[in-house]
Amino acid sequence: MREPEGSSLATTTALMAALPAVVIAIALLVPFLGAAFTVDDVTFLLQARHVLGDPWHPTAFDMVFHGERIRLSRNLVTGPVMAYMLVPAVLVGGKEWAAHILQIALLALAYLATASLALKLGASRMQAGFAALLVVGTPAVIGMAATAMPDVAAMAFSVAAVERLSEFHRHRRPSNALAAAMMLALAVLSRPHTLLIAGCAPLVVGGAWRRDPIGRAWKRVGSAAAVVPLLMGVMIAAAIVYLTRDPATGTSVAGATAARIKSELVFFNLASFILDWAVAAPLVLFWSLLRGKALFRLPHFPIAFNVGMLLSWLGTSLAGGVTISSVAALVLTGLAFAVLADILRVAWETRNWTPLGLALWLLVGLPTVTYVQLPPKILLPSVPAMAILLARQVPEQPKPVLTAMISTCLLLELILGLLIVRAGVALAEIGRAGGREVARQVAAGHRVWMDGAWGFQWYAMAAGAKPLATTAPFPAPGDVVVAGPKARLMATVCPAKTLMSRRVYAEPGGRVDSEGAGFFGNWAGPWPWTYGTAELGRIEVFRVDARPCGNA
Repeated sequence: MREPEGSSLATTTALMAALPAVVIAIALLVPFLGAAFTVDDVTFLLQARHVLGDPWHPTAFDMVFHGERIRLSRNLVTGPVMAYMLVPAVLVGGKEWAAHILQIALLALAYLATASLALKLGASRMQAGFAALLVVGTPAVIGMAATAMPDVAAMAFSVAAVERLSEFHRHRRPSNALAAAMMLALAVLSRPHTLLIAGCAPLVVGGAWRRDPIGRAWKRVGSAAAVVPLLMGVMIAAAIVYLTRDPATGTSVAGATAARIKSELVFFNLASFILDWAVAAPLVLFWSLLRGKALFRLPHFPIAFNVGMLLSWLGTSLAGGVTISSVAALVLTGLAFAVLADILRVAWETRNWTPLGLALWLLVGLPTVTYVQLPPKILLPSVPAMAILLARQVPEQPKPVLTAMISTCLLLELILGLLIVRAGVALAEIGRAGGREVARQVAAGHRVWMDGAWGFQWYAMAAGAKPLATTAPFPAPGDVVVAGPKARLMATVCPAKTLMSRRVYAEPGGRVDSEGAGFFGNWAGPWPWTYGTAELGRIEVFRVDARPCGNA
């Protein structure tokens, strides 16, 4: 059944198609509404707190980042969207549930927009519903939805922008053009690499080129009417970047991004980007399932497979001998590269702009290979395109065996996503425990400092601790330092100290940032989740002795 005519009826169909995905997401994430803040959440929470007093300059303040005093505007490569969206969470006292409810709402927008766009591109209601389920079944999506970072927002606003552009392309209503422009601007201001979706979107909504010459077809697809909303969105984003720059330094997200480029990491990050389509998103699994044996019999498959393995080996070799790779990672990178190549080939051979635009949408994260790391979250803005591409491959009436296989694979992906969330929550809880320890020391009348990062920094500072850094000010004799996750300064900055207490978290279980798991950063390992037995983290309390800290 194709998309029905009539705006209200089409909206109802999209809502019904997306509803199962929304229900599943709520069932998975509501039990974690109280999950502690984690990893880079602290940066966006500090921004939200800052904009309450300086609403136009969300990066115009100094902070300690992993023991270094920095000006945030010179280092943050993300726009201001999450700074403003987390203000309600700060206003209610930094309650975690406020941030997590926001993420669930953004997920619902992403599912609805994905289903609606799939319908507008010719999918049946069943295919549109499957596309929404693929988004919720992407482990990287569920894992990031349990944080307060802007990646879910980037995904939701990206697909909403293309969906509104498609509606404008069909009916030419100015309100849809404005909505598309605003959604694209919000996406870019969430994660800057989503800017490239402006290049894919006209193709996605363009339709078939049939036997027309390429130039003539492009003229039709790239007509002014289809491109104007995208240009508006880019201009809005650029204006907001300029208006929210740091007045003290003149630096914006554009300048900070340029300053963080590390060309020596390109091949390492490229290998991670390719591999993540196999281990953190179900693209390789479902494309291989739906294409069947034909994929492996194609003449280009062995070539693409070996190129992918070569990129994986080359990436780890050129990144200073980093040994995150393994035989399994090499093979999966080869398979993922072959699948991406096959998707582009199929898109070209269909003589239709839509699958080609969707295929290119998968690659919008490629510019981030020049950044200092490339974790799985980079894929999120491309996940809706993956979902629609795969859904278009599903037959209208699939055979029972195929249905059973698809259902089983979806269940496995959901389980992996849940395991990532549980492991991330366990890691984040150490930081909240550190904040409680800081509160106890403050209540006892001590002057307290914190050594560490991630969510622990937010909780420790909220409890009254000052962050320890490599530069002054330093703790004085008699002060207390609580060391938590990512602590690294006590041994060098304060050598004369007495250990007052220590709690080690070493329970066996899921890992997302150690023992081969690199969900929050590809340097830790090639897998989004592993089972581990090594120490997960610790909270230590030190009293500074007579000899002063630092260089004094």
